[in-house]
Amino acid sequence: MAKAAGLAAIWRQAGRWRLLPAALLAVLLLGAIVFLALEVRLRLAALERANSDNTQWVMMQAEVEVLRLQQALAAASASPDSERLDEVRRWFNVLYSRISMLEQSVIYAPLLASEDYMADHRLIRGYLDSRVGLIDASDPVLAEALDRVGAELPAIRAAAREMTLNALSDFAAQSDMNRESISATLIRLAVLVALLVALLGGAAVVLARLFVWSQAQAGALRETGERLSTIVTTSADAIVVTDAEGSIRAFNPAAEAIFGLSAEAAMGRNALKLLFAEAADGPQQTGMVTALRNRGISPDPLRIEVDARRADGTVFPAEVSIARPSDMEQGGDALVVAFVRDISDRRAAERDLTRALDRALAGEKAKAEFLAVMSHEMRTPLAGLLGSMELMRKGGLTPAQAELMGVMEGAGGILLEHVNSVLDLSRAEAGGLAVEAVEFDLDRLVDETVANQAGLALAAGNRLRVERLSGDLGRVRGDPGRVRQVLLNLVGNAVKFTRGGEITVETERLAGRGGAVGQVELRVIDTGIGIAEADLERIFEDFVTLDASYGRRAGGTGLGLGIARRLARAMGGEIGAESEAGEGSLFWLRLPLPPVAEGEAVADPLPVAVAEEGAERAGVALEVLLVEDHQINRLILRRFLEAGGHRVTEAADGQEAVERAAERGFDVILMDISMPRMDGLAATRAIRSGGGPSARSRILALTAHALPQERVAFRAAGMDMALTKPIAQAALLEAVERAVGGAGEAVEEEAVAAPVLDAAGLGDLTRHVGPVTAASLIRRLIDEGDRSVEALGRLAPEAEGEEILRICHRMAGSAGTFGTRRLREVLVSVEAALKTGDTAGAARGLVQVPGVWQATREALVVASAAMKAA
Repeated sequence: MAKAAGLAAIWRQAGRWRLLPAALLAVLLLGAIVFLALEVRLRLAALERANSDNTQWVMMQAEVEVLRLQQALAAASASPDSERLDEVRRWFNVLYSRISMLEQSVIYAPLLASEDYMADHRLIRGYLDSRVGLIDASDPVLAEALDRVGAELPAIRAAAREMTLNALSDFAAQSDMNRESISATLIRLAVLVALLVALLGGAAVVLARLFVWSQAQAGALRETGERLSTIVTTSADAIVVTDAEGSIRAFNPAAEAIFGLSAEAAMGRNALKLLFAEAADGPQQTGMVTALRNRGISPDPLRIEVDARRADGTVFPAEVSIARPSDMEQGGDALVVAFVRDISDRRAAERDLTRALDRALAGEKAKAEFLAVMSHEMRTPLAGLLGSMELMRKGGLTPAQAELMGVMEGAGGILLEHVNSVLDLSRAEAGGLAVEAVEFDLDRLVDETVANQAGLALAAGNRLRVERLSGDLGRVRGDPGRVRQVLLNLVGNAVKFTRGGEITVETERLAGRGGAVGQVELRVIDTGIGIAEADLERIFEDFVTLDASYGRRAGGTGLGLGIARRLARAMGGEIGAESEAGEGSLFWLRLPLPPVAEGEAVADPLPVAVAEEGAERAGVALEVLLVEDHQINRLILRRFLEAGGHRVTEAADGQEAVERAAERGFDVILMDISMPRMDGLAATRAIRSGGGPSARSRILALTAHALPQERVAFRAAGMDMALTKPIAQAALLEAVERAVGGAGEAVEEEAVAAPVLDAAGLGDLTRHVGPVTAASLIRRLIDEGDRSVEALGRLAPEAEGEEILRICHRMAGSAGTFGTRRLREVLVSVEAALKTGDTAGAARGLVQVPGVWQATREALVVASAAMKAA
């Protein structure tokens, strides 16, 4: 409707602009016609003056008057009496006056001055001037001079005749010219009149069309007015129309119903005073009036929520939308249209929704806090249980007790994994999934993750391999812990749901694709049971397990993929899946992991201690201050440390730790973070700033969950390393020894001389799959190792480096799972040498492989026999 009105206004404006040139042209034509008419009139007037002077007659009269003068002279010569002399004087004076008149006439004077008339005129003028004295003399004198007066009259008569003839010729030509000029003027006048008539005819046509159009528009406007009237009448919103001063000019039925006021009673009254609850100087009215006056700021209608008032005095919330006229600021007679809606129900609904949202948020917050607290608190007794079981295993057990202990340790590990998942979920819900950006070797991370799952994959009869589609990814910048967590979840799921198949981990750099720089995609492809298309999105939801039956093949909380998606998005990436039921699955993880240029500076985050369980230590005795508020944890950690040959002093909280550190110097301080009286951060700062004997001691943080930003805070407080609880004895001892100056070197030396077989690592495998299955897997490992070592003996690093790299990588993954540490280290050194192009170093490592493998093989045979015997 508004659009139609706008188009009509545009059309009317365009019609005015089209008529303007026509009107200007008509004015010009009328002016030209008036000018030509005046010109014709002037020319006719000139002709009239010429006729009144009668040039031909005047000239001929001069000749006649010469003849009359000759006759008077002849009569006076015959009888010179006084009467006849007066006659001579009279006609001389007539001739003299005639010539003087011609000289003074605006018509004849130019003729007399022309070349054709000049000689005759001078002759006549000379005669008259020379005889005027005789004419004016006395009668006797004039009578004596009559002969002299009449002697030149024949010549004068001839000159007058010549002038008459010339005048006849000239004025005849002039008359022709005047006629032609008048004719041309009349023709131009006729043309202009014709053009004017044509223009007037065109204007009449345009006016006729405009009239027809205006009639149609009038009909359309009537229909529009009727529709508008219907809309206004039937509108559910109140419509109030006022003038610029606020006086009500229209009040529709909805307004009568909403305000409880009849239109007759509202007409003419001030709308602001009548319909608003607050005073005229209140903020609502002031803001609305100011916005109306400053309408140039925004062309949109003004919308405001106000407190309105009904006729009975009740106040209700209303939403007012006001159309602001363009000419209000010029003080024109403008109308203001206000649409008023009662929003009491909406306000009530908003209040209900807000209360419901607050309750829901409070519930979610309480749930998240409950999960976080419970998950954190559950880790403390779990740490005690797992530590106690580890100490019991080291104290010597019967085979039956060892088997039961393996079951308990496996159950404890599964429970710890579930607690970790719930804790990750609670962190994600609380927005605590912070990520760090450090430099790490992505290829090594992938290899280690695959190696971690190689034993389980082998137990399920699966082949697990890595393919680097775009070559080595090298060192990148990102969060290695989060990447490992997501990739481990994907590979673990593939191993869990695949039997006797193949699992492939593909890596590819997508630099430049879609304008992204540093994009890396990791894919885990399996030939397992697959996923129905309808369930592909559900698997990333929390607590979703597609097989929820009692007889399901794989357990779990259903949190892994949900947490993986949160982690991927927290790192700026995305995760997804492609699958068909019975056809296997493909999970992809796309992350922004830009490569680190050689020599580029990287951040130095607080390190997190990670060590293989069961590793033997160098036996350096250290003074250790153990700060832990939980008695069971203190007991377990003290046993761990004392078993490693260290001397332990305990402190139950941060305040006691500060006091103990001020009494004596310690080599290492193990500092719990969450403690009463004084937490670990405050205690660390107090020890560092106190200047006591332990101010320069190595301080290691003990925490149930160390987020990246928390480790930065640990470093800022003065801590040197972060240990995540629960921590195994081997990891604890390695971290303590690494923390002190010379112990790190001892650890590295010990790493070179690593044991052939790690009993703790092999025990993990046995606990997970049972002794019978473990023995079978060892047999398969021995067979595969024999073939691989034989193949390596036939290959040269210079020519077949890729094949050597593939075999070493596969063997190293299996070795890590079965605890064959020395073999794994030799194979990893060969891999590293080949990746850096050091073929000589690779050759030196290959020389060691057969001997190390033989020792490893013998240890595996012994372990397998023991398992079968058990």
